Amino acid sequence: MKILWRIAVNTLIGLFLIWIWLKFVNLGEIGQILSKIELQYLGLIFLMMFLSPAIRAVRLKFFLKPVKNLPIKDLIFLNGFATLLNFVIPLRAGEIAKGVYLQQNYDLPLGKAVIWIFLDRFIDFLVILFLISIFSFKIITNLPDNFIFISSLLFIGTLTLTYLFIYKSGFLRKIFQFLSYLLIVGIIKIYFERFLNFLIETFTLLKRKPGEMLLFIFLSVLAYGVDGAIWYYSFLSLGSLQNFGQMYFGQLLSALTYLIPAAPMYVGSAEASGLLILSGILGIKPSLASAMIILLHLLTAVFVIIFGLVSLYLLKLDLGLILKKALKRTEI
Repeated sequence: MKILWRIAVNTLIGLFLIWIWLKFVNLGEIGQILSKIELQYLGLIFLMMFLSPAIRAVRLKFFLKPVKNLPIKDLIFLNGFATLLNFVIPLRAGEIAKGVYLQQNYDLPLGKAVIWIFLDRFIDFLVILFLISIFSFKIITNLPDNFIFISSLLFIGTLTLTYLFIYKSGFLRKIFQFLSYLLIVGIIKIYFERFLNFLIETFTLLKRKPGEMLLFIFLSVLAYGVDGAIWYYSFLSLGSLQNFGQMYFGQLLSALTYLIPAAPMYVGSAEASGLLILSGILGIKPSLASAMIILLHLLTAVFVIIFGLVSLYLLKLDLGLILKKALKRTEI
């Protein structure tokens, strides 16, 4: 029931964002732009949509290799199914479903498997913060002057905390032990300490050789390059040639918006965030930016549903059981 309430609230927010979005766009102009779509680019867009989760599946394979050597094919289709689940139920249920699948098929402990999946995505987050700080020096945007400082500070702070979890766990335990004295209720202290120890234990998977970390970073950079190409070819299909660097930077900013709760199928949030990034930050005309987002939203829905259902069939997933466990854990 709690899940249904969250979805209902997110849906209302999505509809409100659609209403706001309509205030800033001209539907007639958007229709004219969409009527001139060049279909030959759609194949490239769908190819990029496949390559993006495939590259991330390769990274996940190498990331989990010390624990289990997983088939790359299974991980590609697992990403496809998780993407579908996140698209329909955008409460990060897809990541939890990955953990459930790994538990059922490869005997990995569910709690650790879920945390490892989020750690894999955490690498994405670190790379995003780093690249945004770099691109902010190169790309002309309408962002405030202090944005570079804030993004750099956030990256350094996150990286420092990650370093403490991996290499200075003893020091981190002392800090949290001191903070635990502020907790009055004894049972909260116990669960606090257990959770901290659990996090430190799971973060040890990030304690890797420099070459492995560079591989993770390279695959993340490459994956976002493919994501940038999706926007690039989407604009090209509408007869508009955009700077690829801007498209790359825009996708990095867009990735941060997925941390915000959204309506099913990202209705409203995709249009609002797309207009904000493409028009408000990158300076692209609102009608052109909105036309691209609408086109991409439709193409994404088609691809995600087809790829997700194919993945569901090929992996022979017990959909009912996975949904039950995934949705139960999202309520925590």
